[in-house]
Amino acid sequence: MNSWFRNLPVALSVSEHLWCRMTTKRTATSVSPRTLTGFIEAFEQYSSKPKYVLNCYRGQRDASWPIVAGIFRPEFKELLKNEKRAVRDLISVHPSEFATDETMFDKLVRMQHFGLPTRLLDVSLNALVALYFATAPGSKPSDGKVTAFAIPQEREKYFDSDSVSCLANLANMTSEEKDEIYRLKESLIKLPEDEQIMKFNDDDAMKRLHQFIRSEKSYFLPIINPIDLFLPYYVHPKMSNRRILAQSGAFILYGIAPLKKIFWPHRIEETSFLVPQKAKEPIRKALANLGINESTLFPEIDKAAARIKNSYSR
Repeated sequence: MNSWFRNLPVALSVSEHLWCRMTTKRTATSVSPRTLTGFIEAFEQYSSKPKYVLNCYRGQRDASWPIVAGIFRPEFKELLKNEKRAVRDLISVHPSEFATDETMFDKLVRMQHFGLPTRLLDVSLNALVALYFATAPGSKPSDGKVTAFAIPQEREKYFDSDSVSCLANLANMTSEEKDEIYRLKESLIKLPEDEQIMKFNDDDAMKRLHQFIRSEKSYFLPIINPIDLFLPYYVHPKMSNRRILAQSGAFILYGIAPLKKIFWPHRIEETSFLVPQKAKEPIRKALANLGINESTLFPEIDKAAARIKNSYSR
């Protein structure tokens, strides 16, 4: 392993919080804005920092919720264990929905759209879209939160990237195969990097992963660096989905969740903006005045019909 890699500071592992926690350097705002204008100013100040090329955002109605892809939530422990079977269950009962999908990443995006928890975390390039979700009412009063992610160029990929294929196709692996990949990485960690890569890719579980990747990319060479299966990537999706287009959507794609801290460069910095519970309703009304509401963010006809119905029921 390269000396520069050994000397990096320890980052939080992807599984640090509950099952899986985004590995980030964390900062938080000391004062929470209480108006839409205040949040716009805060977002503008944040995004004006020149350190990173790309910023994206995620809104959650409860600030206490971890930032985690759905399949890694504690309540979906069995789903994660049976990820391969769940993927096939959905495709088998609705094959026509997936007929045009060319890659496993495409399939995961569609599954996420229909409500199946996956290894994708929804984010938006529009901070106000994230703010809309952070102001959603819940079953009990709670502060909301907008999380801003500063994405290093090294962690930014497009939908057709080889790195994205590697991580997305982990959904085709059994739990035992993913456990084997983790154990293999740990057993090779003291070897030189080139030797790690050679032995890692010669394992039967990795050869199985190669098969899935080659079904999408026949040219793919089996030279996966072990660390690359454990780190998250920001992914630019195809803008072929109306909801993704309406929400300026994108995804953070997770790999295998390690069981302990790992070393890695180019961390994704995370900044939190708390949304006080009492400020939610006025902020949401102000967002609606700017055209950011359920029917514009969810352009499906049933959402538009529900909004029209509600507007005449008051």
